[in-house]
Amino acid sequence: MRFVVAALLGLHLLAGASLAPTGARASGDPGLELEIDLEAFVVRTRDLRSGRSGPEVPIGPGSPGNPTPLGRHRVGWVVLRPAWTPSDEALAAGAPKLPPSLESPMGVAKIPFADFGSVALHGGGDPRVLGRPISAGCVRTRDADLLRVIGWMDLAGALGDPVLDPDDPEGGEVRRPVHRPTWVVVR
Repeated sequence: MRFVVAALLGLHLLAGASLAPTGARASGDPGLELEIDLEAFVVRTRDLRSGRSGPEVPIGPGSPGNPTPLGRHRVGWVVLRPAWTPSDEALAAGAPKLPPSLESPMGVAKIPFADFGSVALHGGGDPRVLGRPISAGCVRTRDADLLRVIGWMDLAGALGDPVLDPDDPEGGEVRRPVHRPTWVVVR
């Protein structure tokens, strides 16, 4: 798994200018859509400019008591090796904050999309619990499936160069800015 994350960090070097669309920031680009279907328990991906579909992956969305926020949400970053800050309820029950790692409950990566980044599509999903509402609002999927989605976003020219945590360049979070309009649509 570490190799796959390292490959995604460097994929932009291989794909870079040849696959990134010219004028990716142009206002005429409708961008990418990651549709979270709460009834079918899947994320469907589409490049709205080309009309091509990307990966479709199984998910576990927010529970009835902590539903995933509905609507259309703009994505600004993809975060590799994310830290984990538990919900208020989990903190009250004694769950600790965890530093950036590949083994946190967030999995290998997250795509923050709502509530100022506190709600995200993230890895760490156990295949046995996907297909039902299980989280505190986030949307979980398997690490390998999330890496497929992020790789597709990269090949579609949506992701910028990695930005390392200046306070912890060796072990901190790695952020990839999103340069094409990218939306998470929760239905």
